[in-house]
Amino acid sequence: MKKPSLTIPLLCSVFVSGTVHAQKAPTQSEAEFQKLMPVTGDVDTYFGKFKLDHSFPAVGEAEKIYDLMDHQRASQLYLWGLPLVGMTRWHQGYYDAYEDYDYNVLLDIKRFDERRGVLTANETTHYYWGFGNTRDAAVMLNVPECLAVGMIVDMWQQSPTDIGIFGPNAGKGDNLVIVGPNTPAEAIPEPADGVAIHKVSTDRVYYLLRLLGTPEDVEAAIRKVRIYSYGEESKPIKIIDAEDKFVPMYQPRGLAYWEMLHFAINQEVVQERDRLFMYWLKGLGIEKGKPFNPTERQKKILIDSTKTGELMAKTLVYNERLDGVLRQNNWRMILGGKRGDGIKNTQRTKYYDIFDPRARYTYEAITTSPAMTIPKPGTAQAYIGKFEDEDGGRLQGGNNYVIHIQKDVPAELFWSVVIYDTDTRCLLDNRAGPAGGKASMGELVAPYLRKIMKKKDPRKNADGSYYMLLGPDPAPKGWEINHVQTIEGRGWFPYIRAYAAKAEFFNDEYKFPTIKKVKDFSEYTK
Repeated sequence: MKKPSLTIPLLCSVFVSGTVHAQKAPTQSEAEFQKLMPVTGDVDTYFGKFKLDHSFPAVGEAEKIYDLMDHQRASQLYLWGLPLVGMTRWHQGYYDAYEDYDYNVLLDIKRFDERRGVLTANETTHYYWGFGNTRDAAVMLNVPECLAVGMIVDMWQQSPTDIGIFGPNAGKGDNLVIVGPNTPAEAIPEPADGVAIHKVSTDRVYYLLRLLGTPEDVEAAIRKVRIYSYGEESKPIKIIDAEDKFVPMYQPRGLAYWEMLHFAINQEVVQERDRLFMYWLKGLGIEKGKPFNPTERQKKILIDSTKTGELMAKTLVYNERLDGVLRQNNWRMILGGKRGDGIKNTQRTKYYDIFDPRARYTYEAITTSPAMTIPKPGTAQAYIGKFEDEDGGRLQGGNNYVIHIQKDVPAELFWSVVIYDTDTRCLLDNRAGPAGGKASMGELVAPYLRKIMKKKDPRKNADGSYYMLLGPDPAPKGWEINHVQTIEGRGWFPYIRAYAAKAEFFNDEYKFPTIKKVKDFSEYTK
């Protein structure tokens, strides 16, 4: 048999190699090199001047440079740790608040105060949520056929799947096996028809269910949910009434942030992508497997860096610079948007894992899923936010505003506008007002939901549009359902949610609301 010729591949190899070598690499002359840094003298930088003496840091300069280096690293570590710290504080908060709380149970969340500590939670959704642990065995999650919107999320807020009507089975029921990085092979069931195995990157996992329907429908569905560890008996899940307790999960400030981060990294595996960050933490007195014991110098740097880090996070949220998430009329995509600019459920692109979008999102909000971050018309939740009025002014609780919402909001299930506190990023705490805690307005759209849930609709204008009134005083008579009382001295911002959002929500055919600062509401309440 004649041997195959190697001539053509060899020629191709030479051609490709020659092409690579033909590219000219960047270069710098010796004169340019010497010009850019003095041998002896001042080095003028954005952070001030630093002295060199015969190319050595001059006496006293090294300490200043180390302080600068550690401050910079700590500020970036603050941003890096936001998703893990938020999830860990949430989980630990429930351990502290509820005597019977544990893995594989669900919290029943339906009142105002029990969701007020959760980043940008919806006010009107009936939530069930909880945490599992995959370290010793896979977590088994069975959800019956019902009107559920949910997801699975790991502690870095990466999500492998949705649950319910926006999930792979479109609400026909889900039988899920959740496997973590340390789950023993013998504690994972064999693949089977109708069972989906999902891997998460952390030992602990969070699951959420939003259930729609009558109270009887919701009760019947949740009683059929099963969450248990592989090898245990499948039995009705334990449900804990949240008792309207306030449990904050937004990230703490000061040294408490770093104490929570230290606690969190000792609860979880180190991601391969995070090993350099773990080295930075070590230089600041925070190590996995060792007590939290930074020096006084390190504590001072850590405390200061929670301030600079949070300032960076606030800027990422309230002064967006990534065009891929900006929409019409200065509204911004909260989830989704151009890959690399928006938060995605995997947090990964071809050449990098996202950093700023993850920090931005996990400072202002919590949890992701494929349907939330890669939305498809009709089978997704859409979220947009806005942080200024039509004149570019910040939204302040001492002023009056009117949000004008155009008719026919393109959502097949429901839509809502929810108002959040700029400082906490949680529901505006207006419980002291006559409404006793009310931060939203919205409307059921799906005919079958309107029939069975019987929610009161907001007041409509003659042209089918809506006015939402916001200000520090009680609502004008007859406009209570359209009104949210704001708090003087505190800022606020709105989210619009559209469940089963239509194409018009994404292609700009639907015109997003305007926010107008007004002296009073008389013109709008005639």
